[in-house]
Amino acid sequence: MNFKKIFFTLLIFLITTSNAFAFNLELVGINGQKTNVDNFKGKIVVMTFFDVGCYYCQKEVPTLNKLYELYGKNQKNVVVIGVDPFDHVDQIRAFASQFGVKYPLYWGNYSQTTPLGGIFATPTSIFIDKKGIPRVRVPGKISESDFIEIIKSLQ
Repeated sequence: MNFKKIFFTLLIFLITTSNAFAFNLELVGINGQKTNVDNFKGKIVVMTFFDVGCYYCQKEVPTLNKLYELYGKNQKNVVVIGVDPFDHVDQIRAFASQFGVKYPLYWGNYSQTTPLGGIFATPTSIFIDKKGIPRVRVPGKISESDFIEIIKSLQ
């Protein structure tokens, strides 16, 4: 069985078995603005957890930048954000500058990731449906086409 078949089999399994609500994650933006994931309810949320020192997180920035542009800079049905629960806001701001991040970056309290199963590897992308239910969790770097396939599966 090839990787794509295994990936999408796992994807379907995750979509049909997860029922936890994600919408109680408070976020602090790199410019000091505060929000809660609950504010994105009604849209599909692509939330990629990263760490500023993670090589694969750095390599995923261009893909997430493209998605952010493709989905209307969070003005359409899909919100693309990065969340770093490990580093200080100043470090996250420096990461954004160094790697040309266009999508919003936030600091999120690691202890609040428990309803999402915790974050044990970076990058980890969590796809949340319009009702606020995390449907897909993918540890590791994801290709642009796989991001799009998962988003389409949630529309």
